[in-house]
Amino acid sequence: MLRCLVAVLVAVALAAPAAAHSHKAKRLEIVHPHTLQTHKGTVTARVFMTIKNDGRAADRLVSASTPRASKVELNGIGKGGAAFVVKAGSELGLAGDGPSVVLVGLKKPLDAYDDFKMTLVFEKAGPIAIDVMVEE
Repeated sequence: MLRCLVAVLVAVALAAPAAAHSHKAKRLEIVHPHTLQTHKGTVTARVFMTIKNDGRAADRLVSASTPRASKVELNGIGKGGAAFVVKAGSELGLAGDGPSVVLVGLKKPLDAYDDFKMTLVFEKAGPIAIDVMVEE
C-alpha cells in the first residue's frame, strides 16, 4: 500500500512540470507559449510566453505568423509593430501590459485545451516553430 502511495505521489510530482512546455532553438528558449480561449465573434487574441536568450549576443523577434489568424502583430508599449529585443543572457516576458504578440483576424474561435502552430522569426536565430496552448 505504501509503495502505491509513493508511486502516485512521484507520478503527480513529475506530471506538474509537463504543463509548462517550451521550445529550444539555437540559444533561444520559448517558454510556455499560450493564449486564452475565445468565443464566437472574437477577432483578436494575445499570445503569452517568455523568451530566454542564453547566448552571448542579443536577438530580435521581428515577426510571427500562424494559419489561425489573418496576421500577427508585435505590439510594444506605444510602439505598434516594433521588434522585440531579447538581450544576451536575459529573458523577455510577453504578457500583461508590456510587449505582446497579438493574433488579428482569428479564422475561428480558440477552444480551451486545443493547440495550434505558430512561427516566430528572429533576426539571428531565424524561424522557430512553436505550439501555442489554448487555456481556459
